Amino acid sequence: MRAVLFDLNGTLLDPGDLAPALADALHLAHADGLTGTYRRLPEYLRAALEARDAEGIDAAVERAARMPAFGDAEAAVRTLLDAGLRCGVLTNSAAAAGRAALDAAGLGDVLDVVAGSDEAGAHKPDPRPYRLAVERLGLHADEVCLVAAHWWDVLGAARAGLRTGWVARGRRLPSTVPEPGARGEDLAGVAAALAGR
Repeated sequence: MRAVLFDLNGTLLDPGDLAPALADALHLAHADGLTGTYRRLPEYLRAALEARDAEGIDAAVERAARMPAFGDAEAAVRTLLDAGLRCGVLTNSAAAAGRAALDAAGLGDVLDVVAGSDEAGAHKPDPRPYRLAVERLGLHADEVCLVAAHWWDVLGAARAGLRTGWVARGRRLPSTVPEPGARGEDLAGVAAALAGR
């Protein structure tokens, strides 16, 4: 293994009370993906918030662009960098939005590759975003591990030939998801497992 890609929203960055609306937004994106339709994630988030009759939709969309990092995110990335691994992000957000979110969370300087679904024209777990990120790294899929806190992301990465890491945060993987190569309750646990390989 030569590189680690992290999912952004919900893995490195903490959505807090926006988590249910973000989950709905991703369900909308996945459904559209099955029909060959692609839209940017903020459009789905806005639609999900509208469907929930949420107040302050504009403010919520803005907050989603400035989510804080999980407390162990930077240390986890640095653990992997210290182990000689390259680190980057693969997000269902647009690449520019992902880079801006990383900068706002104080992680922009530690991740050298940011690939977004907009560049692939499809959302994860479609294989195209994973392939794009691997290509950006200049590596082969089996040299890259995707770390995610979403079971569907672990599944998509495995199906695209990447190694995988699962951030459990108290949840279990569905039995149909291939067993990840590394797992932990938090980012620190997954990073420690990967750094020891």
